[in-house]
Amino acid sequence: MNTDADKTLYIVDISSYIFRAYYSMGFLSAADGTPTGAVFGVANMLTALFKEKQPVFVAMALDSKTPTFRKEIYPEYKANRPELPEDLKAQFPLVTELLEGFDLPILQQDGYEADDIIATATRVALEAELEVVIISGDKDLTQLVGPQVVMLDTMKNRLFDAPAVEKKWGVPPQLIGDLLALVGDSSDNIPGVPRVGPKTAAPLLNEYGSLDALMASRESLKSKALAKRLTEHEESARLSRRLVALEDHVPVEFNIDALRYTP
Repeated sequence: MNTDADKTLYIVDISSYIFRAYYSMGFLSAADGTPTGAVFGVANMLTALFKEKQPVFVAMALDSKTPTFRKEIYPEYKANRPELPEDLKAQFPLVTELLEGFDLPILQQDGYEADDIIATATRVALEAELEVVIISGDKDLTQLVGPQVVMLDTMKNRLFDAPAVEKKWGVPPQLIGDLLALVGDSSDNIPGVPRVGPKTAAPLLNEYGSLDALMASRESLKSKALAKRLTEHEESARLSRRLVALEDHVPVEFNIDALRYTP
């Protein structure tokens, strides 16, 4: 995909930026002791991004301030994560203040993660015949990659189009959700199916075409042990699939013209 700035929406996963900045910058503070490392890191990353890409349309996606709908589906979702450090918590409102100071469009909605905001903005942009560059390193977002959508991991300077996604994870973007449903995701505490890893799941999904088709044909699998595991843990796989699915109709108010950026 060759991006034309006038026809491209850049969507920044700010929630991801904050964590990356916090752990890469170390502890910095203002004269009064207010922690600022994450804020400084986000400012640097945004400045570099805007200098290099000079985007015309931009959106900053933030996680909900309240528990998301996935917690209602599965209370153990992300329950394995440690409590956020207090000095990191203190910087979230400062990052929002930074974005407002840069006059950047902020998209956030209670009950939804930044990933869902990004999925929604991507859908709206495609409907407006724009191309999309998602600025993130989150593998969940590779589900959105397609002919007019790429993901750019600026920290590793790596661009993911559809072939790059398939090369790294073994399946095309449209099967990433099914892959995660089978293998699980320890970082989000998504269970998946025990003892089914990417090297097992990817070939099966490529052969059968989807999680649903695989489940429907599991009795014909050569490995009876695997067929048994899929049967025993089908409910877990179905739950995991719901958890990793991105909601692209978040009720967040915006239009493309509102995302036009003026430096």
